[in-house]
Amino acid sequence: MKKIEKKIISIGGGGFTHRSDKILDKFVIDQKNKRNIKFGFLPTASKDNHNKIKSFYKELKKYNLELSHFELCSKVEGFSDWIKEKDIIYVGGGNTYFMLNLWKKHKLYKNFKDAYNAGIILSGVSAGAVCWFDWILTDSLGNGYKPLKGMNFISGSCTPHASKKNRLKEFETSIKNKKIPSGIAIDDEVAVLFINGKANSVCTSKKNRSAYFINKNNRILLDDHIKKSYE
Repeated sequence: MKKIEKKIISIGGGGFTHRSDKILDKFVIDQKNKRNIKFGFLPTASKDNHNKIKSFYKELKKYNLELSHFELCSKVEGFSDWIKEKDIIYVGGGNTYFMLNLWKKHKLYKNFKDAYNAGIILSGVSAGAVCWFDWILTDSLGNGYKPLKGMNFISGSCTPHASKKNRLKEFETSIKNKKIPSGIAIDDEVAVLFINGKANSVCTSKKNRSAYFINKNNRILLDDHIKKSYE
C-alpha cells in the first residue's frame, strides 16, 4: 500500500485573498495531480470577511476547480463532513489568535489533523501559513510581536511577512533569546511546500523575495537548508 504523502503549503503574503498572484495560486493547485479538484476556503482569521470570500471565487474560477467555502464564525455544524470531501484546504489571512482560539474552542483541530493524515492538502496565507507550526511569532495579540502556540503539524516556529525587516529581526531575536524554537521566516510573495513535516521546495512570484531557516546562530536561505538536508 502506497504511503500517503502529507502536504502543507505556507504562503508568507499574497495570493488571491490579497491580490491576484497566478504563480502562487497555481503552485498550490498543482500539488494535487487530478481533475475536478475540490478546493475549500476558510476565511476564519478575517472573521469570514465577505470581500475575501468574493475574491476567492473571482480569482480561482478560471482554474476549473470545485470551489466552496465554510464560515466557521457563523456555524461549525457540518464542518467535519465538508473538510473530508476536499482535496485542498486554503486558510486565509487575518488575526491568527482569533482563528486558532475559535478552532480550539470548537475542538476542530482533530478535523484538520484527520484531513492532513488522509492526504488532503492544507495551505494558506499569513495566519493560514503559520497556524500549522508548533510556535508562531505574531502581532495578533497586540503590543508588538509575541509567541503563540500553533497546531503542532510542523515542528519548530514560523513567521509570515518576513519581507518586513522589523518582523524578521524580531523573529531572529526571539529565537536567539529562546522564546521560540528555530524556524522558518517567509517573505511576502513566497510559498513553501512541506512534505511529511519537512520543507521540500520554495516558490517565489517576485524578485528578491525568499524564505529563511533561522536558528540561534544563523540565518540561511531555506533553499540552501533544504539542499543540505538531502545531502
